[in-house]
Amino acid sequence: MSLQNKVVYGYNNMINPRRLTLHFANDAEEAPRVARRVEDFLKKQKVPASLINKTLLCVDELITNIIAHAYTDHEEHAVLLECCLSDTALTLELRDDGVPFDPTKQTRPNLNLSLESRNIGGLGIHLVMTLMDKVEYYREGVFNVLKMEKLINS
Repeated sequence: MSLQNKVVYGYNNMINPRRLTLHFANDAEEAPRVARRVEDFLKKQKVPASLINKTLLCVDELITNIIAHAYTDHEEHAVLLECCLSDTALTLELRDDGVPFDPTKQTRPNLNLSLESRNIGGLGIHLVMTLMDKVEYYREGVFNVLKMEKLINS
């Protein structure tokens, strides 16, 4: 089955209504679809708007980076996003089978430099690292796994 142009809900949602599991293709058109699903999920859970906005910025940035940079072939790949809500935190996990890339080890941009003096890139990862309370990366077999946590009251 091709995942292209289809955001697929996982079965976890029926077992745990505070968990959203999405499988989607590495296609640029998927990013806004995934963002809408995440936004709908968080609104239904009555998550504060400020946390929804921060989450959507991070999700959009990371999915866009995966789609643009994770794959050296032109094949369709499945990407996984899980959102899990507890009483104290929102946890996000992204999995892709792209080239190994640890965003937590990237050099942070020097924001004191003028725009003309800065290197291109890196602001999106800086944004994620700043907005989330905890970000960790590891490689599990052929998968990049990026876990992020945002405390509900932070």
